[in-house]
Amino acid sequence: MNLGIIGNGRAAWAFASTWRRIGWPIIGVATRGNETPIGPRRSIEELAATSDILLIAVSDRAIEGVVAKIPETKAIIFHPSGALPAFRGGFSLHPLKSLPPVGEPSDLEGTLLVFEGSHRDVAQRIASAAGARFAEITAEVKTRYHAAAVFGSNYVAALLDIAEELIGIDDVREDLAALARSAIDNWLAHTGAQRFTGPAARGDDDVMNRHAAALAREPDLAELYRLLAARIVATAK
Repeated sequence: MNLGIIGNGRAAWAFASTWRRIGWPIIGVATRGNETPIGPRRSIEELAATSDILLIAVSDRAIEGVVAKIPETKAIIFHPSGALPAFRGGFSLHPLKSLPPVGEPSDLEGTLLVFEGSHRDVAQRIASAAGARFAEITAEVKTRYHAAAVFGSNYVAALLDIAEELIGIDDVREDLAALARSAIDNWLAHTGAQRFTGPAARGDDDVMNRHAAALAREPDLAELYRLLAARIVATAK
């Protein structure tokens, strides 16, 4: 399928990189920015006239406005947002993956692509050609789904930032990443209380109180610690 892309961010780069790997043609990219490695510059009108499928890969707040600017077209319109529904009879196809910046290696192979909208057969064809996994949700649950994705990606990165600030050791990013990976591996291997380690899982109130005292001068972090600890205490039983 001939792909036209509107936008030049991470999702545009991931889909374009995957499209090239599987040997499907890219018509071009409509963007207000500078030259991009994603593809040759084209107008929205050109893309609407020549594409089989149009990817709207802009910020969530801009998607609806961009879709409204697309002239009458036979192209199927889709976007990669995990939060918004499909527009103009098309579909959404959200990669459940933290995507790297434009220019860095990026591919959707092995990624879960989460579909909502119409043209399920087209979306499945994309997933199959890309070597990706496929799942379907309804528009009504997308916001909750996307909140889950944020917890599983951006908030993990934010927690690692906090760990790096608190730990008091230089050059420890790789070690903290390894710690997080070991926690993820343990979570994957177990569904019961064994998926957690640490003082909250053990019910060690003395250690948790000492942690709270150490964070007393940073009340936001102390509250975040308390909420997460309470969650583990409640679910690790």
